[in-house]
Amino acid sequence: MRFSLPSPTVLPAFCLAASPVLRPVQHLPAGHSDDAIPVTSENAEYCARLRKNVDARLAAPPAAIPLGIMEDARHLRAQGDLLCTQGHVRAGIERLRRALVLLKHAPEPR
Repeated sequence: MRFSLPSPTVLPAFCLAASPVLRPVQHLPAGHSDDAIPVTSENAEYCARLRKNVDARLAAPPAAIPLGIMEDARHLRAQGDLLCTQGHVRAGIERLRRALVLLKHAPEPR
C-alpha cells in the first residue's frame, strides 16, 4: 500500500501579512451613561433589580410598543423570575435582560 502526501501550498505574500494590532478597551468615565445595561455580578439582588426595571416599564408602557413585544417581554419576565427563584440566576438574568432590551428598543408601529 502506498500513501502520498499532498504537495505544499504556496500562499501569496498578502496572506502572510501580520495580524491586526489589538487595542485595549476604552472604558467610559464613572458618571457617563451610554444607555447600556450595566454588567454586575450574577446574584439574586441583581435579579430583583432587573425584575423591578422590567415591571416599571411594563406598568407604564409607551403607546409606541406593539402588543406582541409587550407579550414577549411579559413572558420573558415570568421565565426570568421563575429561573431566579429556582436558583438558576444566570439564565434568569439573561431572560430579564432580554425583556428589558425588548421594551427599551421596540420598533414603532406603522
